[in-house]
Amino acid sequence: MNDLAIRSFRYAAFLSVLFWAVVPASGQEAARRLQEANQAYQDGRFEDAIEKYEAILQEGYGSGVLHYNLGNAYYRAGQAGRAVLNYERALKWSPGDRQALQNLEAVRSGLKDALLVVPESALVYRWRVVQGLMPSDAWAGLGLVFLWAGIGGLALWLGHRVRRYKKAGFIAGWIFLGLSIFPFLFAIGRARQEFRKDYAIVMVEEAQLQVAPERESQEVLLLHEGAKVRILDAIGSWYQVRLSDTSEGWLPADVLERI
Repeated sequence: MNDLAIRSFRYAAFLSVLFWAVVPASGQEAARRLQEANQAYQDGRFEDAIEKYEAILQEGYGSGVLHYNLGNAYYRAGQAGRAVLNYERALKWSPGDRQALQNLEAVRSGLKDALLVVPESALVYRWRVVQGLMPSDAWAGLGLVFLWAGIGGLALWLGHRVRRYKKAGFIAGWIFLGLSIFPFLFAIGRARQEFRKDYAIVMVEEAQLQVAPERESQEVLLLHEGAKVRILDAIGSWYQVRLSDTSEGWLPADVLERI
């Protein structure tokens, strides 16, 4: 991956999040630590940058920008698995983030496991970009506004005696009712992105996919660091997982980290 692909400390947006999301004193302190982490990255001290970014996350701050920068630092430090994990988390925050998507694809191209990844159509990508503009509760709130506006318009149509007001209420009512569908659909899709925890990344150099949740069972496939799996079930300290090519098996829980 070249320097153009892994570029830019996009901390301006994250700083604004910090200042608006927390009280001024704590926000300024977090912003200062973020600037220190960014400076460490620029100086080539990637392990130091990672430590500082992770400390900010441990204190409860988070954003797509922070995970994007952390993914860059892990990639530069030679930790492909954690780079993939944080680019995936960045996309969870900001589904339309083209830079994070490009960097994720670039890192995956260098992984040992060439698992099938179904390309996303232009229509689906644009839908995800719009869906990612707001959190699920904001989309739901907008949907309710449109819904009540539609109900109000139809109430005007039913209750008003003046013909032009009745006509305006009828047209506006059905328009707003129709428009309310889209925010609710965006809210449902965004909520699934925000709350689903069934995908994980292999964090160790090699992991054997087993037929059953025990070390002595038959081996299905050898997975490597950075591989993405979907968690289907759990028994004790084992996860049943599915790969993108639909292969299934069991992995020890301690080799995975959920996105």
